[in-house]
Amino acid sequence: MRYRWLGWTLTEHLRIAVKVPFVQAGVLSISRGKRVAVSPLTYKLRLITVRQFIGWCFRLKMGSLASGDPALLRTQAHKDHVDKVLSDQQINNPALNRSITKGLRDHEVTALVWCVDFRNPDAYGLNEHVRFRNFIIVMIMLTFGLRPAEVLTLRVEDIEFGGVTALRVLRRVADRNDMRSPQPRVKRNGRDMIMQTPTLIRLIESYIEIHREKVMERFGKDHNYLIISDEGDPLHGNSVSNYFQIIREKFKHSLPSNLTPKSLRHTYSSRTEREMAERGVPEDERKQVLAYLRGDSSVRSQEVYISGEIIRQATAVQSKYHDTLMESFLEYSSNESSV
Repeated sequence: MRYRWLGWTLTEHLRIAVKVPFVQAGVLSISRGKRVAVSPLTYKLRLITVRQFIGWCFRLKMGSLASGDPALLRTQAHKDHVDKVLSDQQINNPALNRSITKGLRDHEVTALVWCVDFRNPDAYGLNEHVRFRNFIIVMIMLTFGLRPAEVLTLRVEDIEFGGVTALRVLRRVADRNDMRSPQPRVKRNGRDMIMQTPTLIRLIESYIEIHREKVMERFGKDHNYLIISDEGDPLHGNSVSNYFQIIREKFKHSLPSNLTPKSLRHTYSSRTEREMAERGVPEDERKQVLAYLRGDSSVRSQEVYISGEIIRQATAVQSKYHDTLMESFLEYSSNESSV
């Protein structure tokens, strides 16, 4: 108890704000200075310094005692206790909710789909084939959470049409016929993604059979890469990055400033996690599913999306509570004014 009181008193003094010198009529006064709160980082550094100094004092005392002296064990126990008390006063850094900051909200996803829709007269693209290709790129990344390199390495045969249509992401050896520099590579785990949206399946079929085929024939190209450039070559990764910069600027009043290819992957992960949570899928199983769908080897890397969904639900509950509270206030105010 004595050490706890000492630790609490000490840490409270470490939180005490410093005094800013007060100057009046050219006279400097420290005693009348204004108190300014120290930042959490300053407090943490102070606490670390104090812990190190007290630990050094204990070690210095212990070094003067004989190994068989009973006081050595008591001093060691006191040292451990004091260090534990001080460590309990440490301020933990809050977890960064990157999935929320990097992903898109629901209304932003709706706006993005319309901005890149090939039927939108303002959609960016040299002709209808390019606009259709741009739309397919965004929809594949948004629907399946693929990385840009994974999209650019897709072959036509990786879209397996049939009773159960699937998109297959594969790790392949370097293609010596691919002249892109650097070559896009699949660096994570491969996976099979089941395509369950008939509309998207028909759109990809149209892209392969009509738009891609016409560009390939026009420029006399012959390769099996799914996503091609305006001239029929395999599309370069820089073109994807440039496209997102262009549409951010072109639709800056509709699209968020954090729109990037990676933000689509974060959006896919967050919305998939939300869907599984609403279906009651256990947390451990959700992590395993996310890791597979994203091509990740680590299950722990999915925790950011689990935390993001928890925060989203908490925010929604709090918002509903606040609305109910204000409704009660307004109802009471209306009754008071009518009396």
